[in-house]
Amino acid sequence: MTRKLDKEHVDEITQLRDAFAKNSQTLGNIYLEEHALKQRFDLLEAERAKYIQMFSDLQKQEQALLEKMRERYGDGEINIAQGTFTSNE
Repeated sequence: MTRKLDKEHVDEITQLRDAFAKNSQTLGNIYLEEHALKQRFDLLEAERAKYIQMFSDLQKQEQALLEKMRERYGDGEINIAQGTFTSNE
């Protein structure tokens, strides 16, 4: 035997189904946004690592240059603006 549902029950079920559909769509959109942000974050982390390595390399170059200059000029002060070296001795 088949019975007809009351209109209010059909409306409630329809509203509930619509709410589930909207909720699922919103969750999907949030997931996609999270995924896009994670990809961007991963790219930023890789970029940061590259620049940290460059910074380290620059520090090594600086130390090598300072050692080379110390061998040539001895200990002292360098004035880049004037292009001079003042010995500590």
